[in-house]
Amino acid sequence: MNNMLLTLTDTSFPLSIIEHRKLKPGSLFETHLHEHYLQIFYFIHGKAKMYYHKTACEISSPDILLINKNELHYGENNSKDLLYFVFRIDLRMLLSYNISPCTEKYLLPLEKNLVLFQNCIKSDYIKTLLEQIILEYRERLEGYELKIISDIFSLLAELYLHYRGKTYSYQNAEILMKKTKRFANVFNYIEKNYSQVISLADAAKQAHMSKGYFCRMFKQCTGRSLTDYVNRLRIEKSVFLLNQGICNVTEAAMSVGFDDINYFSRVFKKYMKQSPNSYLKNDKPYFL
Repeated sequence: MNNMLLTLTDTSFPLSIIEHRKLKPGSLFETHLHEHYLQIFYFIHGKAKMYYHKTACEISSPDILLINKNELHYGENNSKDLLYFVFRIDLRMLLSYNISPCTEKYLLPLEKNLVLFQNCIKSDYIKTLLEQIILEYRERLEGYELKIISDIFSLLAELYLHYRGKTYSYQNAEILMKKTKRFANVFNYIEKNYSQVISLADAAKQAHMSKGYFCRMFKQCTGRSLTDYVNRLRIEKSVFLLNQGICNVTEAAMSVGFDDINYFSRVFKKYMKQSPNSYLKNDKPYFL
């Protein structure tokens, strides 16, 4: 079960906030990246494991994790009750708010991926800023948007001062971005074709890599083999169909790309820790 408790997703505002609660262990989200967002995870309680930039990190509350623009990442819930906030800062929109030598000096390098921040943030000040932003949005007093914008700039200033990481030239940033987006193409291809046969050759072709090199890089980026990644996605899709009650187990298996019901049952049990039929009898169905 995934409950979104607080949501600020105004497309005309440079910040979105989404509060998530997961009541069962399993996948939080599959590997992806954001082309225009700087993303911050603020964990209130529970434990998770986050993967980013070929790194795995054990998370426990009240940890803060920052994901840079165009940084591949995915997460897993390791507890029975995980509560966390996701803050997404739209750098392109924020930059358009106020074009000045100061904003260009600090915001443009972030938007162009010339500057990356450290991922693990240990800062009481930033924690206070995030909680302040949440409170300001909940109360929505007169001028709260201005206060939130001010908090965002304070947050970025603190990150620049204490958590500035790698710096790239325009050329190196472009090379890194192209390499990362190769895998974004792969994930999009898998999402569109998961119900079909996806061979190693097909996936490697999407990334313009040899099969051997693709296998190594895919495992580094996702922590999984291609088969594991695709099967997990298929099971997530089958869980959605079963939760909707629109098809039986066999129909769900066929719809997501399994033509052998016995193999589907084995893979389902691997990820869901129970058979498909047992899952349907569960009082509280949940996603991976």
